[in-house]
Amino acid sequence: MTTSHDQPREKLKAYLDQDPRLRSVVTYTKRRFGAEKKLTAHNWEHIYRDTINAIIIGEAEGADMRVVLPAIVMHDIGYLYGPPEGHGPRGADKLPEYLDAAGIFYSPDDIAKQASCIRTHKGSMRDEHPDGLDAKVVADADLLEKFGAFGVYQAIRTHGEFDWPLARILDFMLSGKGSALTLETETGKQLAEPGRGFVVDFYRELARAAEPYGDPLP
Repeated sequence: MTTSHDQPREKLKAYLDQDPRLRSVVTYTKRRFGAEKKLTAHNWEHIYRDTINAIIIGEAEGADMRVVLPAIVMHDIGYLYGPPEGHGPRGADKLPEYLDAAGIFYSPDDIAKQASCIRTHKGSMRDEHPDGLDAKVVADADLLEKFGAFGVYQAIRTHGEFDWPLARILDFMLSGKGSALTLETETGKQLAEPGRGFVVDFYRELARAAEPYGDPLP
């Protein structure tokens, strides 16, 4: 399945024009993440790409974009309140506080739906099981960056952000954990599958290149 990203970009502009509240979410979130210089991978660029992915997947799957779009824009807010581990559940729990700080009002029902998407957005990365179509779309939109050229790019940035050694990323990608990632929607699967082999091949080559050096000396 191939798709041009020009159309989703235009659709995002239309969504923002039609929904001033969503525009406020985008503006506030972009500012908050822009101030977090240590987040070199989980930054606004990443959120923006995930948002475009969510439009492609969500519209194809018939999801409720009134839930999906604010949820995907805010899916990583857990990083603003603590360490990477558990940032999905933490972000879901902190969502009312985050929106209150932004001065953005959603009904309790809206917040509950958004929080459900945020809570399980790591999907198969953390053995989570998104409940309902909207949550599955959000999980797939985020997971899609683990495949293809962007999968390599984002993984390297993530390991730099967390200061993880090369051995850790190679273990994850070549132990079968990375290649076993599964998506929740048919559209997500179709978009991800062509890039699955690219990522595995890249890390196999990287492992071969790194082998002569061994582990760094203490």
